[in-house]
Amino acid sequence: ADDGYGYLQDHGEVSTGQGIYDHVAMMNGRANQLTEMVPVERTFSEISRYTKAGATSYFLVNTSDIRPVTMSIRSVMDAVWKGIPAGGDASGEFYRQWSKEQFGDKIAGRLAELYKEYFNAPAHFGDPPHEYGDQLYHTEVRRMLLSYMIDSPLYALPSQAPKWSSARILDGFGPPPNQLPAKEWLSQTIAKEIQQCGEAQPRWDAVWKKALALEPLVPMARRNFYREQVLAMIAINRQSNRILFLLSKAIQDAASGNKAQAQQEIAQALTSFKEIHRAEGAAEYGKWKHWYRGDWLAGIYRTRKLVETFSKFLDDPETHIAPPVLWDGWEAYYHIMHYEGDRSVDVN
Repeated sequence: ADDGYGYLQDHGEVSTGQGIYDHVAMMNGRANQLTEMVPVERTFSEISRYTKAGATSYFLVNTSDIRPVTMSIRSVMDAVWKGIPAGGDASGEFYRQWSKEQFGDKIAGRLAELYKEYFNAPAHFGDPPHEYGDQLYHTEVRRMLLSYMIDSPLYALPSQAPKWSSARILDGFGPPPNQLPAKEWLSQTIAKEIQQCGEAQPRWDAVWKKALALEPLVPMARRNFYREQVLAMIAINRQSNRILFLLSKAIQDAASGNKAQAQQEIAQALTSFKEIHRAEGAAEYGKWKHWYRGDWLAGIYRTRKLVETFSKFLDDPETHIAPPVLWDGWEAYYHIMHYEGDRSVDVN
């Protein structure tokens, strides 16, 4: 299987007769759920590596919510069924063909270049590089705010685990065994995100500007699809990056006693939430009306509510405060399990 970022985890030991289980989106609190994230060139590279090894017995793709990642789904299915496009720029050829089919000849070349810039825009972490997915921004902000207002311990509710699984107590964050106490983690994370998101923001702004310039050239019949597949996708990441940057600054300023500056940064972050909501609304056309109401995994609305609580907390530390609970995926699986009820499927 891959790690949620398109890297297959065989450690170079793939062999003939094996196959691929691949995600185009993954609920892990850090990858993508509402937008595209994995560059097509990485996908093609990994599929090519497995094909050369004769590991072609199966290809199973986890599509998650499908709608936000239709391009990724198309790229992997075409690659395993038809083969990777020939030439030295296979991903570029795919972007051009996708853009032509979906939005017409007139903007295909420019949109193909825009896709490349989009996938290069996020901040990255780790080696090999892993993109900041749309979940990461909000997971990070919620943990930062709770750590600042409450410290530790915090409690994590299970999501995909069975209903009888109990909550976990979190005394710190980070990969075990190197977990840091909440306040130490917070200090390091603030510094990192101010730098990382600060450097990424001009890239996101440039991608957004180019995407807006292309919109009038999109055929009217495909304009709604463009707003969902391109504009909303960019807006969610661009504004979420800005939110994480601003909230990191706000916590830093609040900790140093500059609460007035912190409140200004909070106000700017709340404006970014409104921009996300506006872009999502423009993408909810026809049968997709209220589609983003089901955002139970990235949880942008939960982040916004916690930011509003943080603003009140700075004015009055005795205000009604958020509970010390992380429930990033719990809500989604609550709805899923209640929809399933007592129904089951015999897979034997």
